[in-house]
Amino acid sequence: MMLKNGFSLVSGLLILVSVTGCASMPEMQTIEQFAQAMEKEDIKSLKHHTTMKFSKVALRDKSSLDDLKVLKIPTGEATIVEIKDVSENHKKVVVEVGKNKKKLLYELKKVTKTGEWVVDDIYINQKHKNLNVMKSVSEQMDLLLTIREFVDAWENGNRDDILASTDGEFKETLDQLQPAFLAKLAKRVSGNSSKSKWKKPDAQLDKNIAIIRLDRRSGQMIITMKLTDGKWKATDVAVESRVDKQHVKSAKKEARMLLAVSNFLDAYNQNDKVALKKYSADKFYQGSLNFGDLKVAPLPDSNVAAADYELKTEGDLANFITQNNGKMVNLSILKIESDEMDVPDQYLIEEVTLFKDHGNQQITLTSLFSSRAITLLFNEALTKHDIKILGFSSTPDLSTRVWDKVSPNLVAQLPVDDIAQPGFEILDIDFNGSVTKVHARQGNLPLTYILRDHLGQLLVDDIELDLQGRPASVKATLELLVQVQNYAYDMHENNIRNLQRHSSRDFNELVWRQVDRVPKTVYPIPELLMSELTSMELNENQGLARIKLGDDQRGATVLIKKQHDEYVVDDIMIHSDKVASRYVSSKKELRLSMAANSGILRQNAAYQATYTISSDTKPEEITPISIPEVEPAAFEVPQQEP
Repeated sequence: MMLKNGFSLVSGLLILVSVTGCASMPEMQTIEQFAQAMEKEDIKSLKHHTTMKFSKVALRDKSSLDDLKVLKIPTGEATIVEIKDVSENHKKVVVEVGKNKKKLLYELKKVTKTGEWVVDDIYINQKHKNLNVMKSVSEQMDLLLTIREFVDAWENGNRDDILASTDGEFKETLDQLQPAFLAKLAKRVSGNSSKSKWKKPDAQLDKNIAIIRLDRRSGQMIITMKLTDGKWKATDVAVESRVDKQHVKSAKKEARMLLAVSNFLDAYNQNDKVALKKYSADKFYQGSLNFGDLKVAPLPDSNVAAADYELKTEGDLANFITQNNGKMVNLSILKIESDEMDVPDQYLIEEVTLFKDHGNQQITLTSLFSSRAITLLFNEALTKHDIKILGFSSTPDLSTRVWDKVSPNLVAQLPVDDIAQPGFEILDIDFNGSVTKVHARQGNLPLTYILRDHLGQLLVDDIELDLQGRPASVKATLELLVQVQNYAYDMHENNIRNLQRHSSRDFNELVWRQVDRVPKTVYPIPELLMSELTSMELNENQGLARIKLGDDQRGATVLIKKQHDEYVVDDIMIHSDKVASRYVSSKKELRLSMAANSGILRQNAAYQATYTISSDTKPEEITPISIPEVEPAAFEVPQQEP
């Protein structure tokens, strides 16, 4: 940014004069006395030969003489070329100094009590961009001393001094910061050295705005100042670091980021979701914090976080990294730019990432809370047999293979008793990319929910458990059980078309393509198919499955095979103690019935089962399902991804 009337404090030369001629003139005497005090570095004498206004501004500190030296004021012969009486007690004296006849303008005023003339200010004629500009020494000294006071305040880290050196939004933000946050920010701005060597600053001025560049041991400090009510105050400061490349692009912006972090952490630890909504990005709040149990993921409070943190900024994004009980926590900060000039930009927390296992595992609060919420929702839907919610909380694969195939009339008899017992509890959660494993306990049964990311949303894809005699995958188990129940319902309803669709080629050729109604047998096949699952053997490579339902006295074993990439029923072996083999093929029984009844049953002669499947059954009339006792086998976390 180029500023009008820019000048270098180094190049602004105040010429001390060795006065020649007319030494008796009061004007020359005043200038000579001022020059001698400067040469002797006598601050007391300088104050005596200057007005109160000049002393308070340019000589207000013990370091004033050092700052006058920074201006590099040379000496030389001087000649008065003009004296103008502004009033009885006010004179303007133009002096030419040195070989180049540098012009200085002294403003002298008379002390009323003593009648002595003293220096009120000195103006130096400077050229800048072809313009001759007169610069006031008191203004330059005021700015130079203010810069020194600003640097000292930030190096010492005194909160009151830091606030006194700033103004406007910058001061308001710093004032709200936790003391530890402010102290750390001050250290970043001032550098590692508590007392860096004072070097010559360079300033550019434009009316009441100044931008000062000051070389420091660790880099360069750029201070933006504003003149308000006659006083220079910092409105921002930046640091270009040469040592560690830890630049501070804007201390004001960093302070606002730190304030956003502090407010978020305080609201989080107070479980104040109203405040959290204010300090969080909307997507983060609505998709995580709004329904999350904050107690399951403790975060450090602002005091602890401020003690040891790192702030990394890049564009409109920043990361605040701190520790919580020895584990790293990262708060992602998002900048929301304001459309209105008078409204400052807003900084909100966009996400929180927790690092486990020495940083090898990363968990976002969105994933953590979403995984817990979707798991609890899914489990509750299982208990209530709520197909709509189960579909909503499942991946497309689980919905397609299971929930979409459940007959509306069989919802109440959904075979999920083993995984819908009372006393559900989440024990631990493992995150691995797009797959999340939620380890839980259902009553006495350990199980693992497998969640997958689908279009940015975590959904249940499967449940793994270790029960003897059945697959670990609940999805694979339910896919076949639902098909068996649907098969039973289709037999009950004489739906030959569906039976043909879900039967093997051999079953269709022997039975279903030859009848328009289900042949009547002495065995209640549909009712037996609704018996409780005893065991299931599944060989996905060969596309074969054997499902045992009920017991050896009353039940059935369903033989299933994969045909055209779809599992179909190949036969139903009826359990019976009335035959030597204890198993009777339903194909054989149906064929015998067909032969005894000309191969086709009439509608009024159809077998009416006594089990609960019925198209007339209303949801409110369904008898509650009794939950069997299930003794869990040893539980092991699956080693392979589902």
